[in-house]
Amino acid sequence: MAGISKQIIGQKDDEDYISLLPDYLIHHIFSCLHMRDVVKTCVLSKRWQSVWTTVSDLRFSVSSYDDSFVDRVLTLYGLDKVRKFHLEVNLKPLCPSKIDSWAGFAIDHQVEELLLDLNIWWADCPLSPLLYNCSSLTKLCLSGCCFSLSESINWSSLKSLSIHSMDVIDDVLQKILMGSPVLEYLNLKRCWGVQGIRSTSLKELVIEDISVGFPLHILTPRLLSLRVRGYYFDEIIRIVEAPSLLEAELDFDGPITSDFCGLKRMLCQPQNATRVLFGPSCVEVMWTQIEDTQVSLPNCKSLTLHVAISEFGFPPIANMLATTPNLEKLVIIFKPCDLYLNISDVDSFNFDEFYNFDHMSCWHVKKKFKHWAQRLENVEIFGFYGCLGLEYEEVLTLVEERFKSQAIGVVQ
Repeated sequence: MAGISKQIIGQKDDEDYISLLPDYLIHHIFSCLHMRDVVKTCVLSKRWQSVWTTVSDLRFSVSSYDDSFVDRVLTLYGLDKVRKFHLEVNLKPLCPSKIDSWAGFAIDHQVEELLLDLNIWWADCPLSPLLYNCSSLTKLCLSGCCFSLSESINWSSLKSLSIHSMDVIDDVLQKILMGSPVLEYLNLKRCWGVQGIRSTSLKELVIEDISVGFPLHILTPRLLSLRVRGYYFDEIIRIVEAPSLLEAELDFDGPITSDFCGLKRMLCQPQNATRVLFGPSCVEVMWTQIEDTQVSLPNCKSLTLHVAISEFGFPPIANMLATTPNLEKLVIIFKPCDLYLNISDVDSFNFDEFYNFDHMSCWHVKKKFKHWAQRLENVEIFGFYGCLGLEYEEVLTLVEERFKSQAIGVVQ
């Protein structure tokens, strides 16, 4: 009996449990693998010979002269519908018509999520004409190709659109927004030609690394979240209409060379937002004293400041607490100051002269500082060690007041 039991146990241990999994679980595993590895599973057993032909996610990366692999996979594909089709091309000599045929396959199979990531060499590669009237699309990511001015757009189901490294002139962008009536998410990264964003459906807008030579107007009555990141704008973003805005992130880089007054007015625009993040360049503008121009965020409850160490001081923090009457959470993240001020110059740098602060009025403000600090429910400070080379009395004052109240976190 003991020998038989051992034999049975040995048989069970050798059993292929993975092959017993249902197809949907195997497809989930496949979604974590490269397509070439997925196809290789056909040699495992009869059970696996055709499983790969019914995956709903197709992901291809073409970086060699042999592009026949994609053709073979698409020829043997066994489903009528594709959920995701991702195509990344890093090969310059590849014929554009080949890319067009692969994208056409996805469109013919009612693709829901389509990603076309073409190398920078493909900046002049036109989109397939079939793509402009693909009603099955819910998510579209395009990089390194170009739109046709003559094509009309009908993306009736599209909810998420990302456009990277492309020329998106104003006429084309408005065609896109008008032809996407349920679009909720728009990401524009390293694009040029953008003048205005006008949409009645957008809820989230991300603008990254865009440099424009004219004001960028935003008219989005349902917009909830706005993120501006990356390169510094040559001109101002003008939020003409965004009454529903709840979250604003303004974190663009570069030296401040434009009109300080205009930039500061831009920082005042998300007045209805309850969560606000300002990057170092914005903080520099925000803390600069400009007559008749004051940043005021009356509805802000959570404020995050990315601060260059050389710029930190009591008057700016006190001023921000005064202009955010409903603030509950303050997050200060100290950044290295070498982009703004050489660290060797810190001891000789005159903060009062730079920010034009009046010491007499500063003492008056300091009396109210404790009251403003006690109003906060949570304070978080990151990179506190960076302040040790400067006068950090202001940080300790803030910490002291919060210890008397509820919560503070100081992260080295």
